[in-house]
Amino acid sequence: MRVDRGVDLTWLLTHGAGMAWQYAMSVQTSMTDIDAAFDDGNYPACVESCAVALRAIAYCAQVGDGYVVPPSDMEHQLHLATDDSATARALRNLPVPAGASRDDAERARAVVREHEAALSAALPVTVPVIRTSSGFFPTVRIAASLEKLRAEHGLGAIDWNQWDI
Repeated sequence: MRVDRGVDLTWLLTHGAGMAWQYAMSVQTSMTDIDAAFDDGNYPACVESCAVALRAIAYCAQVGDGYVVPPSDMEHQLHLATDDSATARALRNLPVPAGASRDDAERARAVVREHEAALSAALPVTVPVIRTSSGFFPTVRIAASLEKLRAEHGLGAIDWNQWDI
């Protein structure tokens, strides 16, 4: 993951907010799925959830680097197949989900946790878990606060779905 960019208010309002939002919408839910599948003994589903998480982590890095539109499925898969980032390489090195063993799932989970921790450290804000089994966590006002800050700096509203993959 590239973290050498300058992080300033403009970057936060234009790319960092989207990176954090995509993390909350895609990575956090995948992390929950990984643990649930593992705890249930469904090791193939756990490994597949690890792949989903790594795909989302790779995309979060792209958003942080300025990617502002959702890629087509082909574009996303091509990026993951050819990118030299540690996350894309880790994705390509995961075991095949079909027939995955407990050891396969444990190794895949460890890899994902490493990449999730690196992404989390690169996020411009601490993102609390905002999705729950009953919907969005009602007390989180991150989006509203960022919208207000953007307006104060002359920037328009964010289309929060623009990054959705």
